[in-house]
Amino acid sequence: MTGQSLTMVRHAPTESNGAHVFMGSKDVPATADGLRLAAARSAAFSALGCTPIFTSPLQRASATARALFPTGLIRTDSRLAERDLGEWAGQSQERVRADYPAAFLDNGVLDPRFTPPGGEDLATFERRIRAFLRDLAGVSQEGSPAAVSHNGWIRTALYVLGRIGVEEIFTEGVPFLEPLCLDLRPLTVGRIPSP
Repeated sequence: MTGQSLTMVRHAPTESNGAHVFMGSKDVPATADGLRLAAARSAAFSALGCTPIFTSPLQRASATARALFPTGLIRTDSRLAERDLGEWAGQSQERVRADYPAAFLDNGVLDPRFTPPGGEDLATFERRIRAFLRDLAGVSQEGSPAAVSHNGWIRTALYVLGRIGVEEIFTEGVPFLEPLCLDLRPLTVGRIPSP
């Protein structure tokens, strides 16, 4: 049976999250408190029976994966890394809003179609996400896989799977350390066309 679902988890919080700083693919660590909370939730995550476990190579995600799934087989996949935000990485959201007003929609939400200077455009990011999801959906597996990634990655995956519109990608954040089930069947039955 090919993969029908994927349990996604957003990494533990970072200092940058609390400071409202754009990270993108900048390799920022999770906080010690966040990793302790992840470790405290490991029994609940183990009860989900997820296998294998995939993680973004960025340390905030990989450390979270090890804390949540301490006995699991963890595989790093570079396609799970957060979108590269180029010159915005490490900049405060307030400063980016002031310097790049065209990057925000009328409702004040970041427009995912805007490419930050030196950053990854949305189409490239989508292709990376779609490739990971398609590969996973097409693999025969006994267990139910899980992946630890990032807010922008998970929200864009929801868009790729047809669950939200493009302008909704940044309307809300994915909670940290909470499982979110993605139904991969649209990829296997051809309902989600490649761009």
